[in-house]
Amino acid sequence: MKIQIFGRDAEGGEGLKMEEPEKVRKPAGVKNRLLASCDQENPCKIPPSYKISMETLEKVERLMREDVSDTVAILKVLSDPMRLRILKALRIEDLCVCVLVELMNCEYSKLSYHLKLLKEAGLIDCTQDGNFLIYHLTESGEKKVTSFGIF
Repeated sequence: MKIQIFGRDAEGGEGLKMEEPEKVRKPAGVKNRLLASCDQENPCKIPPSYKISMETLEKVERLMREDVSDTVAILKVLSDPMRLRILKALRIEDLCVCVLVELMNCEYSKLSYHLKLLKEAGLIDCTQDGNFLIYHLTESGEKKVTSFGIF
């Protein structure tokens, strides 16, 4: 089934050609929203020769509108080599801050900053064992970093 764009058949006019499968029903107003920026003054950037189903176009549009701020925040935290090394070390075993300071050859203050960012992102947490702070990956942190293929 061919759809009509701006009152013209897609075969006969300029702009977007889309074929819509017979069984796919689009929600009311989707065509107008998808093609809202397409008119004679602002033609579609999708060439007429490119065929795409309305179903695919709607799926892509929904994905493009999703909130990705959580993923961006995690990726920002993971973008630092020191933080990645901390996560890899904690994957092996829960560790005291003193061990991380020694092995990473850095100051407590610098390590503390990186641990704070990882903790705020929900990737790690700590428990106090006497005078020692022991850091570990959270269950959520393990799942997230594993899904990014870090380990």
